[in-house]
Amino acid sequence: MKNNNKKRNHHSVILIVGLGRFGQALCKSLVEQGNQVIAVDRSRQLVEEMADIVDISVQADATDAEALEKVGAKEADVAVIAIGGNIEASILATTILKDLGVPEVVARAQNNIHARVLARVGATRVVFPEKDMGERLAALMMHPWMSHFAQLPGSHFYVGEISPLPEMEGKTLAELDFRTRYNAVVLHVNRSGERFIPKADTVIQDGDRILVAGLKEDLEAWIED
Repeated sequence: MKNNNKKRNHHSVILIVGLGRFGQALCKSLVEQGNQVIAVDRSRQLVEEMADIVDISVQADATDAEALEKVGAKEADVAVIAIGGNIEASILATTILKDLGVPEVVARAQNNIHARVLARVGATRVVFPEKDMGERLAALMMHPWMSHFAQLPGSHFYVGEISPLPEMEGKTLAELDFRTRYNAVVLHVNRSGERFIPKADTVIQDGDRILVAGLKEDLEAWIED
């Protein structure tokens, strides 16, 4: 076990079980966001690779309830079962972590049957990383504008910063009747690096960047035109 005892303001304690490419990418991203991350895998090599990145990196069997309890699973706010090919292990680990009282257990599924079993044994959320990545790539190919946007978790809304259309320049948001005409909301304006929340009388200028939010189908109707 490696404990880095990093001194930073932690947002959440997150347990990652399985340190393949998906698990490692999660660890790195979560640490960058300021979370305390406990990483677990049966492979000593993978555990050592993450030792200097996460707070605690442990070689342990995820199907061993006592081992998961010892690494601090009970203190985790969220647990992610990122195990790849071993379906039985992912199901057992999900069951154990729910029994240990982890509030939110996110589990990686290989197929729809696996996903249904994970849900039945208590997974709060089931994800398909490869499928989601493929769908995201297909969407970007069909709608290049989406590369500048992020989807708000748990919703169909997208947020992104873009250059205003020529028809917007020199007009106020009120004159444009922006919310009604584009069925979107301007959250802020970036003018020469200075960001501010616009008002109804804010004039959109050439060179501005505007942060907008809206539904995908509404945004693509005018951004791609």
